[in-house]
Amino acid sequence: MNFPIRATQRALGLLILFIANSQSYANPHPAYLTNDYCNSVVEQFIDSGMRSLDKYINEHFNLEYTGGIRNTIRFLEQRLEWLTECNDYLMDTSNTHVFHNQEDTQNIFTAINALARELQHVRSGVEYRDDAGNNNPAPFIKRRYRDLAQLLDRHHTRMLMQRQFQ
Repeated sequence: MNFPIRATQRALGLLILFIANSQSYANPHPAYLTNDYCNSVVEQFIDSGMRSLDKYINEHFNLEYTGGIRNTIRFLEQRLEWLTECNDYLMDTSNTHVFHNQEDTQNIFTAINALARELQHVRSGVEYRDDAGNNNPAPFIKRRYRDLAQLLDRHHTRMLMQRQFQ
């Protein structure tokens, strides 16, 4: 009769070791990361963040003011960092992404990087010659912004449709 108890105890001990060991390899995340926090980061970026970015790109973008370009690059890098942190958290905790799926998330991250990179090129002095030979990076910046806006608009539309049918 002792044998089954020992086998059970040994199996239980191994199970506890396995659980303790697997938890030590789990990715640690800051305590502030929650599903609600990550949803608010995404909503803020889609809503007020994109409105602010739109206003800058379409109304205030000016080569003479590199401070505005620098601030916009920092804004994009910071938001990308926040979104990436949330995406990592959501992948580890609920196997989901900050945007609709992995492909959409990666495409949006790529578009954010592309816009930031294009702005960095402008800031560092790369010239964008138009047909008249003038340095005119605005069409290139606007195209990168439009690409990002279209991806986020598709995500936003999906979110609204999901809420409508819940």
